[in-house]
Amino acid sequence: MAEETDETVYDEEGRNEMVDDAEISPEEEGFMQGYDQAAEEKENEEPEDDKKEKKEDNKEE
Repeated sequence: MAEETDETVYDEEGRNEMVDDAEISPEEEGFMQGYDQAAEEKENEEPEDDKKEKKEDNKEE
């Protein structure tokens, strides 16, 4: 039976361990790193509704 661990491809430490253990390729690790960065950027983005409201407020002034 496989040993359960907290390793996950969704965090840097887990990805590095999985590459070291040959569970995923370096290319897969790079892909997941890019996916992770894009998700972080999206979380930090301003919601579209807020952008529209600011544009409308600027037009009124």
